[in-house]
Amino acid sequence: MQIHLVLPGLLWPGAPAISPVAGLALPALSRLLGRGEQQIADFVPLDRQFAALFGLSEGELPLAALRRHGEADAPADAAAGQPPAHWLCADPVHLHFARDRMLLSDFPTEGDPPDADETEALLASLNDTFADLGRFEAPTPARWYLRLAAPTEATLYPLNDVIGRPIAPFLPEGRDGLIWQRTMNELQIVLHNHPVNQAREAAGRRTVNSLWLWGAGALPGRLKAPQPRVQASDPLLRGLARAAGITPTEPDPDTALAATGTLVVLDSLRRPALQLDLDAWRAALAEVEARWFAPLAAALDQGRLSTLTLSAPGDRRTLTLRLGRQARWKFWRRPQPLDALLKTLAPPPAALPTAPPPENP
Repeated sequence: MQIHLVLPGLLWPGAPAISPVAGLALPALSRLLGRGEQQIADFVPLDRQFAALFGLSEGELPLAALRRHGEADAPADAAAGQPPAHWLCADPVHLHFARDRMLLSDFPTEGDPPDADETEALLASLNDTFADLGRFEAPTPARWYLRLAAPTEATLYPLNDVIGRPIAPFLPEGRDGLIWQRTMNELQIVLHNHPVNQAREAAGRRTVNSLWLWGAGALPGRLKAPQPRVQASDPLLRGLARAAGITPTEPDPDTALAATGTLVVLDSLRRPALQLDLDAWRAALAEVEARWFAPLAAALDQGRLSTLTLSAPGDRRTLTLRLGRQARWKFWRRPQPLDALLKTLAPPPAALPTAPPPENP
């Protein structure tokens, strides 16, 4: 029995003065960290790490088509002889100035996204104005798509890479880059003048004043899953699983421990880490400890779990932890607290100047 557990957000970003896990009991995780074989790799964007699990690692990845394939209302496959549809993620975002920089924030479920009526009204205007681009769709208020009328050759950056950052370095590039930059400006004008946004602004709510376009491409051919079963809530992972011929299910430790091999992706730590919401992150980590780390560590000790791989993609590094059957006998290895691991991954302090300052003439 094998389980590969992927936990984005486990590695708290940055180097806080006080440990983010101070006073938090994590005995099972500490035992796993102490007995497992650790590997630290350089940063790779999370979406690319997800795709690489299913064998996609070269060139521009069709992340929009894959994520659309993972939605509850995923469109049917193209009929025989018909070319596959090309998609863009066209996620609603809010742009705002901070000093002299334009920053981007998204609309998570808890972040006051447009409701169903607002979304319908906004999409109707976009589809009327930009019919030549294709058709906008919104399976959820926070995840929108554009079914392209024609493929594009622009280089576009995933939304996760841009949230909370200046957008200038992430604007569309490549052969069609300038076209999409102009399109984004035109989208912003339509959205800014829309009655939905005027009403939201008057009510003191964040406006949907732009769309972030990314992930261009069509569904690839049949993919190969890393495990026979996939448990995930993230629509991109669910789309990857379906493209590999697997019906994904929601994460559940009992079901995972009863199967021969399962890839499990947990999202509960990802958003709090991205937003630097320490209280929410600590609460989510305590739940993961009780619901996942404790039963997995017990299953390893009892010989019911032959191999556990834990992947923790972070903002600077990715931790991979591997434990096989032999790990149960490594009782002489001391537990490693997560706090100790985080300190080894924190950026070094800024070096002080060694030369004296120049003297005034």
